Amino acid sequence: MKSVKNLLVPFIILIALIISVIVYFVVENATATDPEETFSGLIDVVYINSNDIDSVSVYNRDTGHTSIVKCTMDSSGIVNYEYQGEDANPSEYYSQIGLSDYVDLLSTFSCNSKVSAVGNYAEYGLDHPKYTVTIKALNGTVTTVFLGNKTPDGIYCYMYVSGSQDIYTVAVSKLEMADKTAISFLDTQVLQIDYYDLKTVHFDRKSDGLSLDANVVMTDSGIADFKFYKPYSHGSSPYFGNMIDKLSNLEISKYIEIDSQELLKYGLDDPEFHFIFTLNSGEQKELYFSKKVNGFFYGFLSGMDNYFMISELQLEGMEMPETVLIDPYIAYCYVKDISSITCKYGDRSFKLSLDVAEGRPITAEEARVELDGRNAKISDSDGRSYASILFESIACIKIGGADGSAVPDTSAGAVFSLSFVDKSYNTTLYDFYTRDDDSFYVFKNGEYMSFYVYSRELFNDGGRDTYSYGCWTAYELLSRAISDNINGIYDMPAEG
Repeated sequence: MKSVKNLLVPFIILIALIISVIVYFVVENATATDPEETFSGLIDVVYINSNDIDSVSVYNRDTGHTSIVKCTMDSSGIVNYEYQGEDANPSEYYSQIGLSDYVDLLSTFSCNSKVSAVGNYAEYGLDHPKYTVTIKALNGTVTTVFLGNKTPDGIYCYMYVSGSQDIYTVAVSKLEMADKTAISFLDTQVLQIDYYDLKTVHFDRKSDGLSLDANVVMTDSGIADFKFYKPYSHGSSPYFGNMIDKLSNLEISKYIEIDSQELLKYGLDDPEFHFIFTLNSGEQKELYFSKKVNGFFYGFLSGMDNYFMISELQLEGMEMPETVLIDPYIAYCYVKDISSITCKYGDRSFKLSLDVAEGRPITAEEARVELDGRNAKISDSDGRSYASILFESIACIKIGGADGSAVPDTSAGAVFSLSFVDKSYNTTLYDFYTRDDDSFYVFKNGEYMSFYVYSRELFNDGGRDTYSYGCWTAYELLSRAISDNINGIYDMPAEG
């Protein structure tokens, strides 16, 4: 027993020594001041509610510029923001959302960690901080925050608050926000034009000399329709309408600072695209855009001091061919609106008579469709109507191109003619005159339309492809179907 007790004594002494060492280091660490002591978790160092703020200002040491946002609350309790920086322009509109974000982000500092408690500012770029943020509260108190260098990983930056020696790390987005100036707050909604206020639209393009002028026609359903009146009288395509819709409510990617020496670099010394929006009041809005540069168009609005950029994905149409921007068809129409179509080709002719109710197909039981007085309601075994093939081939004669400078020779007479009579007894005549071996100039009611069509639109034999017939060959197909049908069904013979 005595030997066991003798062994226990030194063991107990050893344990006591170990505990004493641990206690010593804990106490020592607790009382020492470590300049790089770090606490994990977010620390609310500054938090001021936007409703309690009079203004937020930021001084940039490198540029000497001061940005200021003034906050006022209206009678309904909504905070309104006014940019009052040194570069403020009274004629420009600054985004309330952008200014609100600025105030919110620079009046709350939830820090990632505390890195020092001894005010060793030089070590963190805080002896001469790049940004000084001053937050004035409505009660008169002023809080000043200093922002220094970024952390080595670039995720955070260092900061401290006036009156304290504690240095913290905070999200690097604070630096990015503090760097904003007037141009950063400009509303990205450059234009917002109501079609009811819009009279005409002009578009020109330098590279190919394209120039289009269109009237804005509002339909009964409140939809804007664009009708070209110069250099020709013709309808527009949905592509043109979509482009104008985007431009009249233009939302840009961002504003950029470009000095006069950089205009060539951005293609703005001689802009490629130009738009004029003329309002009913006579006021005009002019937009200019560069050619596409690395996926962006650069531009400006006449009367503005700033340039902007917009992604090619946000705006389509400016580079499209003329024949895509205009209505692609010579005489597009709906079967419900047409009473008859008469065609003349040389010494031959035909007349397609129609009486089809609105919302009903050409094959409807009550519809009347005749070719030269013969019942033309003939289909193939799959239900494809030969009268539909003929009507579609006429209504969808595609424009081959525009040639406004041409002087067509009409002395030999029209090769081909189409005369439309609508249900209001209005007649529209289209004449086709030889242009070359494969195309025809088109006249409407005796006036050159400035367009030509390729001969395939009139004479192509589509074979079993019933969607690629020219209108004369479609007539010949329908005539054959009427002659050879059995109980209203005609199937084209197998090829070969």
